[in-house]
Amino acid sequence: MSVTAIIPVHNEARVLERVLNCIEGQLRRPDDLIIVLDDCSDGSEAIARSCRATLVHVSVRNTAAAILAGVSHASNEILVLFDGNTLVPSDYIARLLEVLKNSQADLVEWHGGMMLLPRPTLERFGTFSLIHLWTLEYFLRVESRGGRVVRLNGPYERLKRSPLKRNIRYGLDYAELGARYDIAPFFRIGAKSGLIPDLFATCGTALGHLRSHRLRRALGNLPSAIRSG
Repeated sequence: MSVTAIIPVHNEARVLERVLNCIEGQLRRPDDLIIVLDDCSDGSEAIARSCRATLVHVSVRNTAAAILAGVSHASNEILVLFDGNTLVPSDYIARLLEVLKNSQADLVEWHGGMMLLPRPTLERFGTFSLIHLWTLEYFLRVESRGGRVVRLNGPYERLKRSPLKRNIRYGLDYAELGARYDIAPFFRIGAKSGLIPDLFATCGTALGHLRSHRLRRALGNLPSAIRSG
């Protein structure tokens, strides 16, 4: 299976070289690499030009939109997504391909925005939404329509902390997804991004429920969600 790797980048000059070396060091290297430079104003482009890759320039300030711009330039059927400030093990691509082959999944998630999906998955279930929590929205959409998502929860190393205000946005999006899909009313604090970021996300979720007049219902569903794990 031929693989196109896509990496969205927004001002990652401080860590980008390490991420690109991580991709270069994959045991199963991608057949081609697309770097989407999203409104970069630092030295990210100069670093990206040092490796063999197709560079795509956009000005969207949105991870999902940047990835979709990369998809439009991809020539292979299998798409593997990397993160612009995150390292993964050298067997990242190899393990994703192995799981895809053995499970016939529509999507294999490693962690967050790092995943593998065949192009037909996007054709069958539609493209990514542009919300901050676009990954969870897509997983839930695929599963709700009869698709199969395999979550590996693989190891990774985040090289830069995300702004805490972004976790507020995650929480607001989570509240909206909670109204659309049957998921727990709040994040499990400390289980995803760490104690402090998850606390901010939980505050965002509570605000989202409050805005949509669903906070009382969400709090009422919390005990059963805790019992079910």
